[in-house]
Amino acid sequence: MVGFEEVLVRLYNVAFGTSILFLIAVGLNMIYGVMKVMNLAHTALFALGSYIVAGTVMKIVVDAFGLSPVYLLVIPPVVAGLTALVASASIFPLLDFARGKGEEVQLLLTFGLLLIFEDIFRLVWGANPLRASEPYEALGSVSIGEYTLPLYNVYLIVITLVLVLVLWLLLFKTRIGTLIRAASMDLEMTRALGANATAVLLMVIFLSGFLAGLGGGLYVPAGSAMLGMSIEYLVLAFVVIVIGGLGSFVGALIGSLIVSILRNIALILFPEIELALIYLVAISVLLVKPEGLMGGKRW
Repeated sequence: MVGFEEVLVRLYNVAFGTSILFLIAVGLNMIYGVMKVMNLAHTALFALGSYIVAGTVMKIVVDAFGLSPVYLLVIPPVVAGLTALVASASIFPLLDFARGKGEEVQLLLTFGLLLIFEDIFRLVWGANPLRASEPYEALGSVSIGEYTLPLYNVYLIVITLVLVLVLWLLLFKTRIGTLIRAASMDLEMTRALGANATAVLLMVIFLSGFLAGLGGGLYVPAGSAMLGMSIEYLVLAFVVIVIGGLGSFVGALIGSLIVSILRNIALILFPEIELALIYLVAISVLLVKPEGLMGGKRW
């Protein structure tokens, strides 16, 4: 029989996995929802955030401020998010060009951009994995029965919950959110009604990039920055939005939760079939509801 401590640990692991996947998938879904472009280069911004923290910012913060948890928890991920936001400016013209083109043009263009980012990572930071474990170690851990849980992961989960609330308020309770949702339903009509469609598109691209970079900056103390992570998380993010529904904020959250649960179940019972189980569920959802669980409900 599964004990209370084990249940708590499993919920903790699911929440951590959901947090990481949501920070990636929500931006990917926002871009598709508004621009109708499947941006395969999106996860490169997540990897960029990880590299910025592990390869550059963390060294500066440690040298300048020591190991103060306050600086280590706040400065690196925010700088990573802002860097990804700036990098999004280089992506916007390509995404704007791909908008309205065929799916094959979008996929080839954005996947090529992802590969360019991977080569830049290799050129700037080398081929070896980079770690930034100072915040992870600084916060320590807590024991629950025979299990030891890192407190840094709790911090990441809480930050993600705050971001979910902030995003929900932005999308559903502000004029900016109304414009974004209107553009996702009919961009040309939104432009005809007097809205600055280009500004809306830029806003979505920048916000998505910031969230991805922030996610990478938050993730790397618990993991590592390495070549190929863009493609690894692209696969998972793609499954998330297939299950949750393309272009849906709520779908990104639900899809992230489902994929995280599936990964934890597979790792406990059958580690060898982790990806196979995820794909099987994604295929099942597509067969029953091709538009995804939240398909047809844009936000």
